[in-house]
Amino acid sequence: MEFVEWTEKFTVGNPLIDAYHHIFFQMVEEFRRAMDEEVPPPMGDRIEFLVDYTLMHFDSEERWMAKVGYPDLEAHKQVHQAFRDRIEALRKSYKEDPGSVGAEQLLHTVQDWFAQHILGTDMEFKAYAHK
Repeated sequence: MEFVEWTEKFTVGNPLIDAYHHIFFQMVEEFRRAMDEEVPPPMGDRIEFLVDYTLMHFDSEERWMAKVGYPDLEAHKQVHQAFRDRIEALRKSYKEDPGSVGAEQLLHTVQDWFAQHILGTDMEFKAYAHK
C-alpha cells in the first residue's frame, strides 16, 4: 500500500482542524509501520483507535463549521455520515470475524478517503477557516 504523506497541500487554514488532520496522517504511518513488522502486533486496538479518532474528528469539524456558519454544513455532514457508516460496518465485520476484514484493507480505505476528502470537500470551507 502506498502511504500518503502529510504535506502543506492538506492545510485548510484552521489550526485545530489542520492539527487533527496531521495527527491522522501520523497515526496511519504508525499503523502501516506496525503492519510491516515481522510479527505484527494485534490490530484490533489500533483499528478501534483509528475509527474512534475519525469519528471524533468528524464531530469536532462539524461543530466548528456550525460555529462559523458554514453554509454547506448539512451536505458536509452527509458526506461524513456516509463514511461513518462505511467504517462502522468495517469495524463491526472485523470484530465479528477478524479474518473478514484485513487491517491493511481498513487502513487503505480510511487513508484514501481522508486524503481525498481533505483535498476536496474540506478545501471548500477553507475560506471560513480564519473566522
